[in-house]
Amino acid sequence: MIKHLITRKSTVLEATAILAVASLVSRIFGVVRDSVIAARYAGDVSDAYLAAFTIPDFIFNLLILGALSSAFIPIFTEYLQKNGSDKDEAWGIVNSIVNLGVMVLAIILLIVAVFAPTLVHLVAPGFENEKKEMVASLMRIMLLSPLFFGVSNLAGGILNSFKNFFTYAIAPILYNLGIIVGAIYLVPQFGYIGLAYGVVLGACLHMLVQLPGVFAFGYRYRLHMDLRHPAIRRMAVLMVPRTLGIGITQISTIVNTVIASFLAGGAVSVFKWADNLQSLPIGIFGVSFAVAVFPTLAEKYSLQKLDEFKDDVVQVLRQVIFFIIPSMMLYWVLRAQIVRLVFGYGLFGWDYTRFTISALAFFTFGMLGQSVIHLLARSFYALHDTKTPLLVSAGSLVLNVALALVLVQYLDVVGLAAAISISATANAGLLLVILGRRLGGMPWRELAGYLGKIGSASLAMAGVGYLMLRVMNLIVTTHTVLGLFAQTAVAASVAGLTYLAVARLLKIPEVSQILQPFRRLFKFR
Repeated sequence: MIKHLITRKSTVLEATAILAVASLVSRIFGVVRDSVIAARYAGDVSDAYLAAFTIPDFIFNLLILGALSSAFIPIFTEYLQKNGSDKDEAWGIVNSIVNLGVMVLAIILLIVAVFAPTLVHLVAPGFENEKKEMVASLMRIMLLSPLFFGVSNLAGGILNSFKNFFTYAIAPILYNLGIIVGAIYLVPQFGYIGLAYGVVLGACLHMLVQLPGVFAFGYRYRLHMDLRHPAIRRMAVLMVPRTLGIGITQISTIVNTVIASFLAGGAVSVFKWADNLQSLPIGIFGVSFAVAVFPTLAEKYSLQKLDEFKDDVVQVLRQVIFFIIPSMMLYWVLRAQIVRLVFGYGLFGWDYTRFTISALAFFTFGMLGQSVIHLLARSFYALHDTKTPLLVSAGSLVLNVALALVLVQYLDVVGLAAAISISATANAGLLLVILGRRLGGMPWRELAGYLGKIGSASLAMAGVGYLMLRVMNLIVTTHTVLGLFAQTAVAASVAGLTYLAVARLLKIPEVSQILQPFRRLFKFR
């Protein structure tokens, strides 16, 4: 039974269902994680903790995520297809990457640990000295996490190449669980450093859960490193633009953190927590759909089935739109309830609540752009083109920083959220236009009509949801957690059913198509 789960191959829709359900659970754990930390450590500790992620995340995204998303999966898939049942050459490529990657990453992490205090001055210059020392201490321990994530994400890339997504999907759940354990059980024993221990524990669990699946598919570790292999050289060529593109995105994150560090105390926490809340539907729908279809796109490009490639891109784009636009509307209507339910406890006072609600409101405008970017970028990677997303990201960075510097003067930390939303929307729109030209045109009229239908159904949903909030406000008291939860749950449920009903009346085919794999997954007939 266990071996079947870790080696079973999935269709695109089945994979999306698995990833979406697991992502939902993971994001719920993420919300619990943020809620626990906000209630217990809101203020200097939470600011330092969240700022400490900046450099480890920068290293992970720059050196690991870029290689896997743009270079490894397309080329590894190509060698699996090329050699049929003989996978020795493909596994040799993996061993070369493992040995080279661990060696390089360990050296970089050691250097960063030595110079951690200096780096803190770069990422959080507005913090007081004591707060900077906290960031440096947390960061040094968190630097172990990119090492575990490096191995873990390579394992996930291998599993994705075999179209297996089960353990890959549950790994983030264990990561968030590790952080929760750190916040609840390790901090009382080790002080605020326990938060960093929880991050490392979660990263280790993220890695361990995926390794059995890799070995089940036939991988065996060898002390082997062939840097002259053509695949390694091709990956390096593809990695460079993608790594630069990731670097641009991370620079944007660092700049936003730097700006927030000069604002009122807690601004870094407000910005990060509002960002985490809005990333929930993006992760469930935008990332899940993109990750699920990426191996298929890479395979179809390697077989030069470009018409099918474009059909898959358009189909997944429609599916992302089907989920994300109503999510945007629902977040807008329920933003105050969401923030109060997640963070309205302990040290998280009214000022934090008010600013987080406002930041979340502005983040909702960019949800569609941020979700679509994941699909569009991977479409270019499947085409072995990492330069186009790089150039578009560079333009988006300039726009983001310029807007952030202007808008924070009028909107404080909320201006950072507005800047991200505008730049992400511009990024996605430009990528879509360029991809359409690369694929010989997109069905623009069809997509515009579809967008109109989804928008109409979403507006109907938002109106009903707002009405239900007012009705429930007369029935229950929202000054208690139970009453607030009842109000939110009823309004969200009725709004969601309204959306599905209107979408069905408008004959949107995704209503039945998208629910089909979920029925299979849970054995509903």
